[in-house]
Amino acid sequence: MDKIEGEGYILSHMLTKAPKDDDFELHIHDGYELLCLVKGDVSYIVEGHIYKLTAGSLMLMRSSETHKLVVEKSTEYERYVLNFSPSIIAKMGLSRELLSPFKERKIGEKNFYLPTEFRHVSPSFCFERAFLDANDLPKSDVMLTLFSSLLCEIKCAFDRKEEHGVGGRSLSEEIISYVNENLKNDISIKKIANALHISQTEVSRAFKKSLGTSIYDYILTKRLIMFNKKIVTAKSTQELSRECGFHDYSSFYRLYKKRFGVSPSEYIKNKAQGYAQVR
Repeated sequence: MDKIEGEGYILSHMLTKAPKDDDFELHIHDGYELLCLVKGDVSYIVEGHIYKLTAGSLMLMRSSETHKLVVEKSTEYERYVLNFSPSIIAKMGLSRELLSPFKERKIGEKNFYLPTEFRHVSPSFCFERAFLDANDLPKSDVMLTLFSSLLCEIKCAFDRKEEHGVGGRSLSEEIISYVNENLKNDISIKKIANALHISQTEVSRAFKKSLGTSIYDYILTKRLIMFNKKIVTAKSTQELSRECGFHDYSSFYRLYKKRFGVSPSEYIKNKAQGYAQVR
């Protein structure tokens, strides 16, 4: 794996020889992510929406979106992945308007771009150029060029996307919407089923089919990310965990450390020192 890393960003060029579905779990990041497929037979699930990737296509995800790779065929899976904190855009002197394709849309919608949607320069070319230029130019110059050219292309493509009429939502979208609106409350499959007037079996089956994971794992991931977003306040970790739907702090502590590899207090300390990385 090749990597260009700096404060607030990690650009990676990765190749998986024989990918398997089990190698890729449902996950979520603190920051933003761009993934450009070089080759492979894969799809991406983002908040229940399934996108079939083609060579040169681009996926973009913001911090609130759960996503998972689905391996259609175990052939070589090559991709460029850029993880970054939105705060570095202002530090680079770029307009925050360039982040609108991430922020100004509903979760799980308009995550996917075909290479033909970019008129001037393709994302795959931008990423390839960055790794070539990194051999001769200062890293700061390489990344400024990458961010400015790439985000401008994405912004233009985003603005050109046609607005679709609002139709009826699928069952999985109704379930996801209910969960996200009730993260701070007690949520159970029974409560979801009662709210949507369907059986508990239908809830579990529809959710698993759309997101490839259980409702429990989805809720847990969303609540842990909610906690990380709230730590800028002066409240204690115990109080914050309760606000995020965790009623037993010891259970929350174990789940948090398993997910992030550090304790809540260690994460807060690292974030204050600027060490916390997007995941």
